[in-house]
Amino acid sequence: MLQNKSSMNLLNIVALGIGSIVGAGIFALLGQVILLSGHKAYYSFIIAGVTAMFSGYSYARLAGRYHTAGGLTDYFHIAFPEKWISGGLSVVYMLTSAISISMMAKAFGIYATELFDRIPPTPLWINSFAALLIISLAFLNMLQASDVGRSETLIVGIKMTILLILIVVAFARPEMKLAPVDFRAGPTDFLRSIGITFFAYAGYGVITNATPYVKNPHKTIERGIFLTLGIIILFYLGLTYVVLNYTPSGDLLHNTDTAVTAVADRLIGSWGYAFMFLAAVLAFVSGINATFFSIFRISRSLGEQKVLPAIYERKFWRQGTWGNFTTTALIIAATVAFDFSSIVNLSSAAYLVSYLGIFAADWRLRKETESSPAVILVGMTLMILILVAFIVSILPS
Repeated sequence: MLQNKSSMNLLNIVALGIGSIVGAGIFALLGQVILLSGHKAYYSFIIAGVTAMFSGYSYARLAGRYHTAGGLTDYFHIAFPEKWISGGLSVVYMLTSAISISMMAKAFGIYATELFDRIPPTPLWINSFAALLIISLAFLNMLQASDVGRSETLIVGIKMTILLILIVVAFARPEMKLAPVDFRAGPTDFLRSIGITFFAYAGYGVITNATPYVKNPHKTIERGIFLTLGIIILFYLGLTYVVLNYTPSGDLLHNTDTAVTAVADRLIGSWGYAFMFLAAVLAFVSGINATFFSIFRISRSLGEQKVLPAIYERKFWRQGTWGNFTTTALIIAATVAFDFSSIVNLSSAAYLVSYLGIFAADWRLRKETESSPAVILVGMTLMILILVAFIVSILPS
């Protein structure tokens, strides 16, 4: 069922990683992070980005040693022979990814109803648009990996170009710069912002699912992960600068969830708003596309390990299985049933637990992966601190 090596190149896997990371989250999270941390938002993104780099190191070491499409779940299986540990962590990660698809698809449905004036933003229409997107991208990911890589490269190219234009326009129009926004956040708020910010980086592990499809995975996957995260850190810092310096505090308070779109409207006008709207929609599409790529390969691996039922090995269509079909149906059901706040809280906590699991797996296999114990321990400590900060952020005040 696997394609020949070299069906995906460095550009494809970087696009896959960026597509998974720069999804719907940044459009909703950036304003919230700035409200919590003010001008310290830069440090929130840097700290979370550096922590992601440490996790990326363990990911790259494991991928270089074990060339499997299951990625994270296969590493759990190899590191922890106890099926209840490896299987439990793997299923948590898979379910987390599936719920994130549900969240992005529902957001896409809301945007779609706003785009068409004659369509009312009712649950029926929102969920219909969401289901259509889920089904389309699920079937796309049942095709060859190279087809997914090419489509993701195109989508990410368009989306990133639009967002980069916004950053360039901001630097080209210094006369529109305002006094930096600062909400005088306290230490607790800053810690909360770091917990939220890491969620904006979640998704880079999808690159390891492409390991069987690239030449020289030991070098290519490592380069892909670090190149992706390096680009994303700089990109997030640029967007933070634009929103902090070009958005009136009143607008940010009233448009927290659409801060990027609001600043585009101010800098470029209605055209800027329209193009940023397009970028948001593409963010939903590319984020779901990349996450489906990961889920379908993870579920097949779990099926082979007998963690999931045999339907996850039974062919349905092209590269897809009946398990993939079932997962898609469950995601659609979750899209209709769940509210946004519950999904975000569950996804964030589960992602952090899963990424901690990667450090644990790399630690146990450090002799085989030739990983640095010091790097693993530093990264694990940072991740634990972020997890604690996130838990604090969702506790009632």
